[in-house]
Amino acid sequence: MALDIGRTAFDRAVRRARVEGRGEPRVVIVGGGLSGLATAIQLVRSGVRSFTIIEQSDGVGGTWRDNVYPGAACDVPSHLYSFSFAPKTDWSRRFAEQPEILSYAEDLVERYHLGPHLRFDTTVTEARFDEATGTWHLDLHSPDGDDVLEADSLVFACGQLNRPYVPEIEGIDTFAGPVWHSARWDHSVDLAGRLVAVIGTGASAIQFVPPVAAVASSTTIFQRSPNYVGPKKDHPYRSTTRRLLARVSPLRTAYRWWIYGTLEIRWLWLREDSWAGKKLQKMFASGLRAAVVGERLPEVAVVPDYPIGCKRILISNDWYPTLLRPDVEVVTSQVVAVEPGAVVTADGIRHSAEVLIFGTGFATTDFLSHIPVIGVGGHHLADAWSDGSHAYMGSAIAGFPNCYILYGPNTNLGHNSILFMVERQLNLVLQAMTLQVEAMDGPVTPTVSVRNAAYHRDDRRTQRLVARTAWAGHCTSWYKDASGRITNNWPSWTVRFWLETLRLRRADFEVSRGTPPKV
Repeated sequence: MALDIGRTAFDRAVRRARVEGRGEPRVVIVGGGLSGLATAIQLVRSGVRSFTIIEQSDGVGGTWRDNVYPGAACDVPSHLYSFSFAPKTDWSRRFAEQPEILSYAEDLVERYHLGPHLRFDTTVTEARFDEATGTWHLDLHSPDGDDVLEADSLVFACGQLNRPYVPEIEGIDTFAGPVWHSARWDHSVDLAGRLVAVIGTGASAIQFVPPVAAVASSTTIFQRSPNYVGPKKDHPYRSTTRRLLARVSPLRTAYRWWIYGTLEIRWLWLREDSWAGKKLQKMFASGLRAAVVGERLPEVAVVPDYPIGCKRILISNDWYPTLLRPDVEVVTSQVVAVEPGAVVTADGIRHSAEVLIFGTGFATTDFLSHIPVIGVGGHHLADAWSDGSHAYMGSAIAGFPNCYILYGPNTNLGHNSILFMVERQLNLVLQAMTLQVEAMDGPVTPTVSVRNAAYHRDDRRTQRLVARTAWAGHCTSWYKDASGRITNNWPSWTVRFWLETLRLRRADFEVSRGTPPKV
């Protein structure tokens, strides 16, 4: 959002380096989702064209390309779900659906001429830092063969929601019918008149279950614990409204800030033992008991027994009406096995099923574990994160110079737009890259490293703050890793993140023209 200090500083440094004949940095971006595209756009805006985007799928969009299940949509108002420096001005409705968001990502490629920089169907099999040259070497694999790419700066923009999680359940391989995860939806299967079983009731499930239940002969939902599901104030924009927002920039900016402010105030719900959170929790419980709880839907099936905000707060207008359908059953007993034509629960009941769908979310807490990343001294990122994933302002890791991560540890939100956080991270990353460009002079690439003391100080502060939030409550959520460490969420107001990423703390970083400092 305003004060694009990082991009301005980077732009000046690149222009000066070009005039002095020092060239421009070579940047590799891993991931063609919205974060990766935003990085590329900021480079283009500074005149840098020496970058490559590595994308493992056959197109851009990231999670919005993967998730094509019925009802897929964003739970952040659309005009805040585009970048302030590359806005979409003509959203069709208040909460955009998957096709429109994917179209926005694809439009960015055209608008900023990113096509020549994209390498699709390509995976990074290893990323290793070369201390002799100060560069990163990436081993790539694609249908055209293996390759090695060298970069002065490396940006991981893989996101947190890219690897579907399917729990290990006895007998799952024996199921006789179609089986898939919501992020790998099989549109070739006609669900009309079928017995459908859904395991999991997270953010994706509350969107796809209603349209599935509308056509299936019966739908059985296996739920570990109920969610807080509030109303979704969604509607198509009137044609007049769309025209005004598209053509009147000050109006669009004011509307964007109004959305931001109404979401930001919700942080009051997420603080530990907050009065606002307790009040809202009581309102939820009393409302559900009056409108939903009954013989078919006991309280345990719909009223959460954990603090509001401990798990992601969801929004939907058709979730509870779907649960009340006579052909829908909510099962709260634990799933223990799958048989060729049934799902078996801990109470011994066999629930007949012809189609099995997992709405169990993603592997979110181990971040870059699917890519071997090797930094200074041959140290592996997996070892550096053996006690849990963490990064300086979610963006930089000690011992891994000239390497940055977007939508990294502790940058996810429970109350506002992640694209806001990505913008602020980019502001910080571009300032770090500016230090590198300013020091470029000779065959060895300068290295920019977050100091070890600053790295650990930032993590201690983050964990101290996160312990005071609702996420630390007694619930199981994708915000926590196996040890219970909260690795995903930013533990404060986003205004605070904005202020702390406004200007790079130069003392927290070290610039070297030779061998980078050991950790």
